[in-house]
This record gives sequence, C-alpha cells and structure tokens, in this order.
Amino acid sequence: MKGSIPWLLLGLGLVGCNESPSAASQIPNVAGMYTGPVTMTVDGTIAGLNAMSLTVTQVGEQVSITGSMLAAGQTVVLPAMNGTVNATGFFTLTSGSWTSEYDALCGNHRLIDGSLTFSDRNAQYVKHEATDFCGSWALTGTLTR
Repeated sequence: MKGSIPWLLLGLGLVGCNESPSAASQIPNVAGMYTGPVTMTVDGTIAGLNAMSLTVTQVGEQVSITGSMLAAGQTVVLPAMNGTVNATGFFTLTSGSWTSEYDALCGNHRLIDGSLTFSDRNAQYVKHEATDFCGSWALTGTLTR
C-alpha cells in the first residue's frame, strides 16, 4: 500500500496535463429565451415597468438577438442585434442596433450607451438614450433564461 501512493499521486498529476481549455470552451453558453421585468425611467423618474423577452441564438462566440417588449399595453419589436460574447459574458454589438432610429411621438432616438451581460442564467440589460421630444430614457433589468 505504501509503495502505491507515489504512483497514485503521479497518476493524479498526469490527469491534468495538456488539458488547457480552448478559447471556444471558455465562451459561456448564452443561447435561449430570456424574459423579465425592465424598468423604464424618463429624465430620472420611473415611467413604467415593462416586460421584455430576448431570444438569443449562438454559434461559438457569435450571437444573434431578437426580442420584444410590452410597454403601455403595446408590443414593441426590438431591433435585431448581432455580435460576440466573451468569456465573461459581455456582449459586443457588431451589427444591428440598440435602438430604433425614429418614432412619430418622440422623434429621433440617440443611443448614449448600452450593455448586455450574461451570467449564469441571467442577462443584465442596460440602455440609455436621448430623444428629441421625450427626454432621456433608461431601460434596466435582469432577464432570466
């Protein structure tokens, strides 16, 4: 028994040799449907609690996102977004848009900043934009898969 301990330790040490994770395996699986509440503020005042749904498809680090939001009883289709997700779950937009360009009530929408970060089964959504006639908007929420 005493002589088998060094062999056991050697065997345990060899198990991990040359098994460094590839870059692809470090990318989290974020594919799925995420739903949850999103708080909307206008000029810093809470203007409503909306329901958001995002559908995420993924191939490696490449992700495509479509979605909708229920706001004031109306379903609003969100602009499609394409991008990449890194090992920390942070989404980087490569094509598409965080915001619609224009609507008749508020005029032009200008993105100030936006982020989408995936962690475990959650997606943290944050977007700030300015409008011509409806003030500065913020949408924030945690969606769950």
